[in-house]
Amino acid sequence: MLCPVALIALLACGSATNSPAATPVAPTLLAAASVAPPPTATLVPAVPSPTPAVPSPTPAVPSSTSAVPSPTPAIAAPILPTRSPTLARAALPSGPAPSPAIPPCPTDFTTQLFTVLPLEPEQFLAFRPLGFMAPPIHMFPAKHSAFSMTRPGERPVPVPLRAPAEMWIEEIWEASFSTGGANYQVFTYPCREVRVYWGHLSAIADRLRAAYQAGSPTCNSFSEGRATVTTCRRSGLGLPVAAGEVFGHGPDTAGIDLGVIDFRRPPARFVRPEHYDGFYPYYASPLEYFAPDPRARLAAKTGNIFGQRTRTANPVGGKHDQDVAGTAAGNWFAPGVDYRRSTDMSGALGLASDFVDPAQPIIAMGNRVPGAPSGLYAFAPRDEGTVNRPFSEVRADGRVYCYEQFAAGSTPGGMPLARLSGVLLMSLPDGATLRMENLAGPRCPPDHQRSLSPSATSFER
Repeated sequence: MLCPVALIALLACGSATNSPAATPVAPTLLAAASVAPPPTATLVPAVPSPTPAVPSPTPAVPSSTSAVPSPTPAIAAPILPTRSPTLARAALPSGPAPSPAIPPCPTDFTTQLFTVLPLEPEQFLAFRPLGFMAPPIHMFPAKHSAFSMTRPGERPVPVPLRAPAEMWIEEIWEASFSTGGANYQVFTYPCREVRVYWGHLSAIADRLRAAYQAGSPTCNSFSEGRATVTTCRRSGLGLPVAAGEVFGHGPDTAGIDLGVIDFRRPPARFVRPEHYDGFYPYYASPLEYFAPDPRARLAAKTGNIFGQRTRTANPVGGKHDQDVAGTAAGNWFAPGVDYRRSTDMSGALGLASDFVDPAQPIIAMGNRVPGAPSGLYAFAPRDEGTVNRPFSEVRADGRVYCYEQFAAGSTPGGMPLARLSGVLLMSLPDGATLRMENLAGPRCPPDHQRSLSPSATSFER
């Protein structure tokens, strides 16, 4: 979803839903322009990704286009790339079928499709891997990457964005705000089964704008804070672009989002796949789609949002699927609120690993646990006992686990950490339910003195 321009300063909006019709989520203030040194820690695993189902797409033949204007919005930048446009408040997506001229993809999904870097390395601070979390929008490990481009307190400086391959532009979304300004999200296909989206563009090429305006976009307006947001979408464009062609400028805020959905791949192993929209399980790291030379250049800048630390753990492109069945690790929804019904995950709970250092466990706390402010929490994990255990080692074993002595400063990825007064108690009554409660006191009580009260907050897979 696109953030209203007047509200952008130091706001974290969130990741694009890629949903032709999804529910807008109100942005929230991010606590931080500070970059404190990250805490160090050890181990929490991520998870695999198998099983398929495949929609089918289809594109036409590229040619070059003109360059693009690059208006710079008069706003301060938030801490990092935020959220892309959302359209209606109603139905969740199935995704429009691409134009019939789009060729099929190679059957081997390890075949690299991208030969050109969309931005030159000196134009961005860092390339963010999958798995980033930032409550209240990114409650779960992010399914898309982003070029981090603007430091806190600086104005964004839009630069040309180039197509990484011959591609077909299928959809263009525009969001405009009653407070002034607009931004764009563009959906492209390099081949039939691979959908690529670009979020937080400040402008699109003249040729794209002409195609967008040639028809009647589907529009929808809603209020967000003090602004009225109007989102408009044109789909079925089938507009070819050549590899290296400039098709837009960005960012409009802190960076440009880049997401890849590949329907050839087995879907990610989420414990409750029915709780996710049709695109979610098929996201993959964009890094995997670049040819060796551009991939190496991009991998060298993949990591911390300020470029202070690279990710060296495999996969370097990160992971968004971190559910471990039968354990606490992964995504936990507020009962009855999941991606099939809403995009507002502000009441959810993410128990995952840092997107730069997977050895560092991170709690992404929503707004439902009394006494625990929404934000990120990090701690030094322990290999035994019931205090500060890695989430993948917390099971439905009748025990009450406890988390204490949370780190201050920033995560290894550069995100500000929240402060908690007290400790967190956590238990799994069964493999599909988790209960959590904030308890006063600086340290965890002994095992035999721990219990969750009837008012503990419940989450579901």
